[in-house]
Amino acid sequence: MCLRAIFRPSAEILPAGPGQRGAALLLALLMTLVLAAIGAGLIAVTVTDTLISGAHRTGYETMYAAEAALERAIHDLAPLADWSPVLVPAPGNLVSTFIDGQAAPGAPDGSQLDIAALTAERQRTSDARETFVQATDLPRWQLYAQGPLGTLPAAAPGPPAYLLVWVADDAEGDGDPTRDSNGQILVYAEAHGTGGARRALEATVRRARPGVVEVLTRRAVR
Repeated sequence: MCLRAIFRPSAEILPAGPGQRGAALLLALLMTLVLAAIGAGLIAVTVTDTLISGAHRTGYETMYAAEAALERAIHDLAPLADWSPVLVPAPGNLVSTFIDGQAAPGAPDGSQLDIAALTAERQRTSDARETFVQATDLPRWQLYAQGPLGTLPAAAPGPPAYLLVWVADDAEGDGDPTRDSNGQILVYAEAHGTGGARRALEATVRRARPGVVEVLTRRAVR
């Protein structure tokens, strides 16, 4: 018996037909689509995480700018023996040396800030909160300081921001929001940063002694 006869294959291997080739092509396309969908999902997650991280960073940077505005206002308030002149209605009120006087300055995101509208907003928000204060004693907010962060002498390098500071009497019960009778006032500092970021701080400050201002309360508003 010859070896060829012993090892002869029992079945003939036939080439794949058109139907089999089509199924293989369809399977390859499906696998490609699945992998593409997974890749697109990973890219979307990465982009979203990047945007969220950027937004958080911008928010923190804008809050730091608001803190810089608050510190500058306190610095300018410290030498004043009487804070009543900063509380009288504009244009007769005393203002900070940090003020550019613009009625519609540009924000870092390219928009324009309406100072009158922002002042009115500050007043409405304050009035809504002070529900148990007599109308004659409600704080009357006056613009005290404004300008770009980069124009502060001690400003650290960083993203641009536009700063605004308002001051008001602390509703001590004297019935006159244009007069400080207890050496204590409210200061509201706001910063407008890149990407439309907006952060603010409100503080209650007291004249501890000539040239020294003590911060009694301090809170982030937005």
